[in-house]
Order: sequence, then structure tokens, then C-alpha cells
Amino acid sequence: MQSKVSMVMPCYNKVKYIGDMFESILGQKWDNIELILVNDGSTDGTRDVISEYESKFRNRGFDVIVIDQKNAGVCAAAKAGLALASGDYVCMVDSDDELDPQYVSIMAEWLDENAEYDYCICGGVHYTGSGSSKKIEPVKLSKIKSEEPFYTERYLLTDVRPTVWVYLVRAEYIKKCNIIENYYTDTKGSHEPGYIIPLTMNNGKYKYFELPLYHFNAADLGHSRHDEYEKQKKFYDEYYELCEIAINRLPDDIADSNRKKHLIHTALISRSINVYRCAKNLSDGSKYLEQSLQQFIELVNGIGLLPYKLTSKIVEDFGINVVSRFISNCLTHSIPERNGHLSDIRGVKGRLIGYGAGRVAARVLPDFVKFNLPPNEIWDIKAGESDRLYEIPLKQPDFDSLTKHDSIIILLNHHKDIEDELRKSGSNVFYYQDILDELASERFLELVVKQ
Repeated sequence: MQSKVSMVMPCYNKVKYIGDMFESILGQKWDNIELILVNDGSTDGTRDVISEYESKFRNRGFDVIVIDQKNAGVCAAAKAGLALASGDYVCMVDSDDELDPQYVSIMAEWLDENAEYDYCICGGVHYTGSGSSKKIEPVKLSKIKSEEPFYTERYLLTDVRPTVWVYLVRAEYIKKCNIIENYYTDTKGSHEPGYIIPLTMNNGKYKYFELPLYHFNAADLGHSRHDEYEKQKKFYDEYYELCEIAINRLPDDIADSNRKKHLIHTALISRSINVYRCAKNLSDGSKYLEQSLQQFIELVNGIGLLPYKLTSKIVEDFGINVVSRFISNCLTHSIPERNGHLSDIRGVKGRLIGYGAGRVAARVLPDFVKFNLPPNEIWDIKAGESDRLYEIPLKQPDFDSLTKHDSIIILLNHHKDIEDELRKSGSNVFYYQDILDELASERFLELVVKQ
């Protein structure tokens, strides 16, 4: 018999999307599901859709619990739902996203067959539109290893997926982590810190599935994305405060004072980096740019994280992406070693090709130019005959032309199908993150030597 999976869903004013999420739940390949729907005072017809689907879920064989409460925010809704979960495993899903049909089954089957594991993590994709007009874009942050001593730091730095939706957890492990008891609900903001920080800090064993089982609706990113600097800064300020609360509530035998201090520093730096990016990228942020940059520099120098003083010139010369990657490596005690990637690229006689000309390429190609390692050409399936990106020619992919002398830098977030196709040629294939990490390490170490 299948183990019972409790699926908790906070629901608030998502009438436009919640039907699609419900359909994806009905399409799950797992039959023993307890669906807990917490209607957080919706006023747009969301409750009517819940009523419409309740009988469909029961006919499917699912247990259904519906809670109606006054609007209190996602934290309070999530806590109310988790408190009623009676399944062997627990997951939370968002009412405006969608699930792959195997979202539950792949992770639940693993936990069924591997009693020593406490939880599973899956990958995801972003999508916009619906039906035949739906557009899907791979979205995955850095790979997660089977053991990550600094997983919580990586979460705080958004180096791994910072959402609760990608976890399926044994109910007994949730109890061990005291997640429900310590859930902070005096806010209508994010509830990720109160769930993920204790989950990742209690030494649980996890399995990571590099599969896009969760589908994030990029058309409705909700309270975490704003077009105005002050509103976006407020989100990051509040998120940091929630992180600090969750960190301080960790038992001393799980995190001593030094580890808590390290985690708080990590959360502070993450907030500072994100606020600086807001000032740099949002249309009304320019007047805050110098102030946010100086606050970031003072914070990093005050903590004493780097073996030298960070300056405005260093940030301007290297760019915030490179600087933040190096700082992330320092915070997680994983400064990249010289792994030979740069030697492989610099030593070959063939072409250096970038693959992909989308948002990732637009963001990171200036860093490759700064490091004097721009691709000779960039391949993209949408490339026209005379297209260029940062003065680099854009070309249609030509896999048959590849030889072992060529090197390709994939300017996408871990796209396995393309990686496999490129490797068939015998060419050197790398992801942009690995190359930039090594370039940053090389350049920063040169800077340290000069100082």
C-alpha cells in the first residue's frame, strides 16, 4: 500500500490559476494523497473553485480537508495546514503553480524504499501562459550534492532553490525539527525561512532529484517581486528578519553561537547584495545606488570575511555577480580550486563557443568580457544572419561542425539535453558558473597577492 502524502496548500486570491494547479494534482500518479486546502480569506472567487473541485478530489480517492480563516498571511495559513497533516510524508504547494504528474510519486517512492532518508528535493521550471501557448524555461540554480555541510548558507544566498515547494519530507522529521511549533506567523510575508532553515539544519539525510517536477508560474511571482525599489527593498528587509528569527530559534545543540552568527552574517550579506541589485536594475533605483553599494562594502569589511578590504573599484571592475560568487564561496568554505577548466579552454586551438543567448547570457557575458575570455561566437536557435550580442556573432547551432579542439560554455542553467548533445562531439563542454567561479577565484587571488 502506498504511504500517505499530506499536501498542504495555502490559498489566497488565485482564482485565475488555482484550477490549473488542481488539475495537476488530480493528474498525480500517486493515489494516497491527503489534500489540505487553507483558504486564507480569499475574496476573488478562489473559495468557489475549491468547492467545485472538492468532490473531484474525493472521487479521485484523495482525502480532503478545507480550512477557512480570516486573512492572516501565508505563514499562518501554512502553519494551520501543517498542524493538520496526518500523512507519512508532507509537502507544500502554491496555489498558482503546477505539478509534474510524477511530483509526488518519484519522491515518495524514494522515501518508501530508503528509510534512512529524511526528505527529498526536486528541480523545477518556470512557465508563462497556458495550454498550447505555454512557454517553459528551465530554471535551476547550482547543483546540490548528496551532502552539503553548508546547505543552509547556500539557501540563504539563493544558491539553491529558496522555496518550500520543492521539498517532500517525512512527517517524523518535521516533528524532530520543531517546524510547526516554531513557525513565525506575525507577518504576511514569506514563510520559507521558518520551514527551510530548521529543515536543513537538523542533519537530515536528503535525496536530490535533478528533475523539473515543480512548475513555477513566472507570470505571478507575487509578493517577492516588485518594480519599485522601496517595495522590493522592504521585501528583502523583512525576509532577512524572518531568517534571523528562524536562526535564533534553532536549539543550541543544532547550531552553537558561532554557527548562528555565521548564518546571520550570511543572511545579512545576501540582503545587502539583493538591495544593491535592486538599486542597479530597477528604474527608480539609481538614486539609491551609491548608498546601497557603500552599505554592502561596509558590511563585508566589517564582518572581516575577505583577506583584504573590499572597495567600490573592486565591485565596479569585477561586477556584483562575480564579487557575490566569490563571497558565496567564502561563506560556504568552498573556494573553488584550480580544476583545470581554464587550462583546457586556453590550451585548445579550436573555437570558444557560447551556447544560449537568453537572459543568462545577457547577464554573464559582460563578466567573460571583463576577464578577457569572450566566446568567439554564440549559438542560439533564434539567431539571425547578422545578429550579435555584445559584439559577438550569433549563429545557428551546428553540432556537426564541432571537433575535439572546440570548447563550449553553456550559457544556460544546467540543461542536460543540450549538454548531452554537445558532449557527443568530444568537445570540451562547461557550464558558465564553473568557468566564472574559477575566473573569479584566479583574479581575486591575484589581487590578494598584490595587496
